[in-house]
Amino acid sequence: MTRDLAIDATRGVAIWSMITAHFALGTRIAEPTHAFPYVDGMSAFVLLSGFVLGLVYQRWIDRYGMWFAYRRLTKRIVVLYVCQLAIALVAVAAAMAGHRWLTLLLPIDGWTDGIRLALTMDYLPSGGNILLLYMVLMASAYVVFPLLARGWWPVVLGASVVLYVFSQIHSPDWFFLTQSMASPRTENWAAWQIMFVPALVVGWNWRRWRGARFIDRYLVALVAVAACVWVVFHYAIDTGPWAEFEAHFADKVSFAPARALGAWVVVPALYGIFRALLRVWHHDWLRPLVMTGARSLDSYVIQAIALIVVPIHIAHRPWDETTAIAATLLVFGACWAWAEFRRVVGVDKLHRIPAIAYRAAFEPGDAPGSPATTNPERDLVPGGVPK
Repeated sequence: MTRDLAIDATRGVAIWSMITAHFALGTRIAEPTHAFPYVDGMSAFVLLSGFVLGLVYQRWIDRYGMWFAYRRLTKRIVVLYVCQLAIALVAVAAAMAGHRWLTLLLPIDGWTDGIRLALTMDYLPSGGNILLLYMVLMASAYVVFPLLARGWWPVVLGASVVLYVFSQIHSPDWFFLTQSMASPRTENWAAWQIMFVPALVVGWNWRRWRGARFIDRYLVALVAVAACVWVVFHYAIDTGPWAEFEAHFADKVSFAPARALGAWVVVPALYGIFRALLRVWHHDWLRPLVMTGARSLDSYVIQAIALIVVPIHIAHRPWDETTAIAATLLVFGACWAWAEFRRVVGVDKLHRIPAIAYRAAFEPGDAPGSPATTNPERDLVPGGVPK
């Protein structure tokens, strides 16, 4: 199957939203992706991750079986852990160099303590904690996949909704992910799963339900609904008479209902808009978004590390608007450049980088695209990159 570039473009917007939130929030460059109250790049990232997981693994399981999917899922979780570890180790290095205030984290007692905290994913800098949540949600797929393979998607969807409602009424401490910060709670995974698990169900049934056709047919209605929700959020909660209840409606840690509703109306509408644009535009008009979205994990890691490195080595905070905009463009440009580099050298999966580097050094005959480097499942990923 060919890659759905509208998915990548939507993920690219999520990456841009994250970068502007971390580097330039409150400036003009951040306004377009933060104009919709309570919807941000993180919620879109989690929703799209679940959707793509279901879309890809449904076909893999049909063609190769459940154990193949489990092996691939395990590799993916290991890659996520390594990426999160890299971010944590950079934070530890920054703290040991005397820049702990930039990470907003608690003190560490030397390198040994720092490495231990990094290995246990307990030392996560601001803007670098999404992968911990993502790993927990990905692990849920070990249970969800067999149920979906049996056609029990209503059970999965119902359990997800029940768990979300329960999380909003009463959440025990173990529902919350924590880290070594003055405010240690990061996300309530039982609430955030309402973005991931239902999206996984939708992705799993996407072809059978003809989801793309549905989005195309009802795009105007989807955009209209999103606009109505924006009006209610903005004029009733964000700046309106219900502002005093905002913590209950829109808390991010507990992923309150306004955030869930907002993401579920905005992301499908944005995806549909990109589908419509790609029918009349050449994809290169959206290339920066498509390429960074196609390598969304890489882009996330780059921006998380840049959030530590840039204030130390490039421009000390506080920043004026010009510096914030320049930093944003620099980081997004680095994400785009890395995505283009991976396309040129043919690195389709991060865990293959060591093997590709070894072959390049010791087996030069195995160029990208040769039998030794070709991924037999590549065509099954909703993927490819724009030519």
